[in-house]
Amino acid sequence: LYVTVFYSIFKDGLLTFGVLEEVVRNPNVLQSIFLEDTTPLSAKDLTDLFKPILSQAGSNRRRAESRTLAFWRDWLLEVEGMNTPVNILVFATGLEKIPATGFTPQPELNFIHQEMEHSSRFPKANTCSLTLSIPVGLSYEDFKANMDFGIGASGQFAEA
Repeated sequence: LYVTVFYSIFKDGLLTFGVLEEVVRNPNVLQSIFLEDTTPLSAKDLTDLFKPILSQAGSNRRRAESRTLAFWRDWLLEVEGMNTPVNILVFATGLEKIPATGFTPQPELNFIHQEMEHSSRFPKANTCSLTLSIPVGLSYEDFKANMDFGIGASGQFAEA
């Protein structure tokens, strides 16, 4: 009896804004909203998710950031088969999956320059503003080691 009542209320709610008709007409389009996505998080997902915030074109900082951005993409490809992409998402956003409707605002990828006052050789994240900051000015080997340690040592989300 209770199930029937709750089902009826749910159905009426979907009818209110025409959602039920749309689900019946196009079930595959809305599938990602109603069913859990079991596709593993990929390097491309994270590359597309984070919007790089780069310094002025032509500046020394921009050149260093572009190099670090290449390191970031290479590192994502390298750790893609492991659980690391999920750990990166948790570290940066506090979530284990990208929401079906995406993030608002779009998560940003910032760069930590070593000459900055509060610089770090490890990644930092702010889950409230959806920002991930990565270190600049390292070799790829150092970048990789610091990202592996920083993301891995955080345990959850926050700062390494």
